[in-house]
Amino acid sequence: MTIPGRLGPALSVLKAERGRRDLGGALATLALLAAVAAAPWLVPVAALNDLGQAVLLGLFAIGFNIVFKYSGLLSFGHAAFFGVAAYAEALLLRAFPAVPVPLLILGAAAGAGLLGLLLGHVCVRRTGAYFSMTTLAVGAFLYTIAFKWHAVTGGTDGLDEFMPAALVLLPGWRLTNPSITEIYELSAAFLIPFTLATWLILEHTPFGNAVQLVRQNEERAAFLGYDTHRVKLTNYGLAAFVAGIAGALWAISNGFVSTDSIDLTLSTTVIIMAFIGGTAWFWGPLLGSAIYIFGSDRLSAVTQHWQLWMGLAFIALVLAFPRGIAGLASLLASRLVRPRDG
Repeated sequence: MTIPGRLGPALSVLKAERGRRDLGGALATLALLAAVAAAPWLVPVAALNDLGQAVLLGLFAIGFNIVFKYSGLLSFGHAAFFGVAAYAEALLLRAFPAVPVPLLILGAAAGAGLLGLLLGHVCVRRTGAYFSMTTLAVGAFLYTIAFKWHAVTGGTDGLDEFMPAALVLLPGWRLTNPSITEIYELSAAFLIPFTLATWLILEHTPFGNAVQLVRQNEERAAFLGYDTHRVKLTNYGLAAFVAGIAGALWAISNGFVSTDSIDLTLSTTVIIMAFIGGTAWFWGPLLGSAIYIFGSDRLSAVTQHWQLWMGLAFIALVLAFPRGIAGLASLLASRLVRPRDG
């Protein structure tokens, strides 16, 4: 088919621009994941602990952003899946210390994903503020269970002494008293493949296209034959699973699980992390987590009112750069590589 007039050249320019964006996004993704993998050789051990916390909370923030970016739903209770997986991992390690840790982590994350599917039947039927308030209520309910069920969760005392003498990675491969570096490497070994697979699913598969179509126009998607509820529910379960991986690794990294892992404060903190990094880019929350962790750590060392200054910095960032750090970097990069006229 011949494209009349100037429409052909215009479409060619649009395709070229989209190709540059896709290539730039892929290169940025590879660079970010390479930095995560190489961190033990690039970062001092003193800073590696903070970076490990940032990686885990960044994975959690990515789980939140799967719902926010791709389904357009703002969850105020996403810590429920993080916390449930953290408690499940602690209990599994205590009950099955000889089982390889990767299997226990996947089991805890699968439990969080299943919980997401069950709760999602109620939550994703709602939109806007109704969805947000429903997730807030669900999160508060699960927090109350963790707070009151002292026999299982330890209540306000939390769970400790669940780490075995040696973590079994594979038959014949154990980590005895794992170091900060080894814990970080374990976290990165889960973050890199699972987040990369999730990114590919949501950005480069028919399912990802369906999720984004449902967000853009749910009525049109339903008219085209998509089961919009099932699409949103599956995406919600995927987000819960990713958050569950982060929660399970959090329990191993800290050797302690308390109600702080499932409360409203964590649910709001993860939103801040995602917005700092930029929700428009899949990997933006990972950047936001690193900025938040290192920023709060440095501020808390110089002032007791670090939360106030972090809050003011967050407000200023959102007002100045609504798309977060990733959006700012993308804007600067586009201006640097933009071809000159003429």
